[in-house]
Amino acid sequence: MSITRTLDGPDLPAGFPFSLATTANGTCFISGMPALGDDGKYQPGTFAEEVALAWSNITRIATASGLTQTEIAYVQCVLADIDDYSALNDWWRRQFPDAAAAPARFTFQAGALPFGCKIEIQAVAVHAR
Repeated sequence: MSITRTLDGPDLPAGFPFSLATTANGTCFISGMPALGDDGKYQPGTFAEEVALAWSNITRIATASGLTQTEIAYVQCVLADIDDYSALNDWWRRQFPDAAAAPARFTFQAGALPFGCKIEIQAVAVHAR
């Protein structure tokens, strides 16, 4: 079994004591990402702004790991406030207008998230090639 790790790269959040992603046997586990800038610092905003930036981080990490957005099979969304669930669903429908092409998703509320962020997204992708 070969294991590769994505630690950093151009346009990726930096400064963490863990891998941004670990790939083993064609499955890529992408670390949880809130709305972080390339410097690894939290970029506070509206829920819509934060979910868009968190997702951008996930897809950029997937790309740096040799995957595409369509190879993301499972997503876990952690909300600071479960009242944002409807806003997340609205964003999700715009991101994935064809539900048949959308990744599986699990969403829950945490007691608190890093930096006081509104959402953190984690994903699992599978090399389809």
